[in-house]
Amino acid sequence: MKYSGRIIAMLVVSLFNILRYFYYHQYLELPFKANFFILTFIFLWVALWCGMQFDRVKYYSEKDPLTDTYNRRTVEKYFREITRTIRNKDQKLGVIMIDLNKFKEINDTYGHHKGDELLIHLAYIINKSVKKSDRVARWGGDEFLILVPTSTNDFESDYIQEFQRKLENENFDEFPSVGVSLGFSIYPDDGQDFQELIQIADGAMYKAKGKEVAI
Repeated sequence: MKYSGRIIAMLVVSLFNILRYFYYHQYLELPFKANFFILTFIFLWVALWCGMQFDRVKYYSEKDPLTDTYNRRTVEKYFREITRTIRNKDQKLGVIMIDLNKFKEINDTYGHHKGDELLIHLAYIINKSVKKSDRVARWGGDEFLILVPTSTNDFESDYIQEFQRKLENENFDEFPSVGVSLGFSIYPDDGQDFQELIQIADGAMYKAKGKEVAI
């Protein structure tokens, strides 16, 4: 969770108290009293609390609370923003769909709490394997989406294969048979509509089910 709400609120209240001091005790020349510090402390505490509520609301509006990846709405908004930038720079955007295989079987056998642990671990692996400029989102129950700004003309060999190698180097000892399937599409080569690109990547992902990557 970021601290921007708390920081801004504290700065505003601090500035207010500085102005309050100069107005009452310099301009109006009122006697300085100890309750100035009491009121300042109260104002700062209220600002901190309000800023924390703002940060919490913003976090839950953007993130999936289980995996700490972005949610659908946030990544859809990011797609609209990044594609405008890409068009101006003659770049591309990779859309990668990742599906966790045998997830229902794990939930049925070990319970949903173990399934949640597996999703958290997979999200951790994905976040560790991508670049800072990439965006990772939980797209569905056991599906994740990655948006990858790129300038390469061979996205599969330059990014996908390297990403698969990173996944193969990871493991989850408790579920050794678990694997993931990947599929991807490229904006604007495969289309310019977000849902169309998702469908193409999703179709490629299901075709790759027999070539799953173990984790």
